[in-house]
Amino acid sequence: MPKRNSRKEHQERMARLRAEAQAVVATGVCPQCGQPLKRNLAMAGWWQCVCYATPSFRDAQYRDLPSCSFQCFTE
Repeated sequence: MPKRNSRKEHQERMARLRAEAQAVVATGVCPQCGQPLKRNLAMAGWWQCVCYATPSFRDAQYRDLPSCSFQCFTE
């Protein structure tokens, strides 16, 4: 039977992931493609590359750029 993580270990891991995401967001630049990041207001703390999703959902100046899958949560 696989070992289950304790609640404390889970909380520590989530805190590390949030800190890493906050550091990326502080730069304002996508680590995968170098384009700007933007907040998705659908959920608190949700950040995405401006090239995330299909071009029809992006701002006009980013529609012709290749898609990027970067997104993170800071909260």
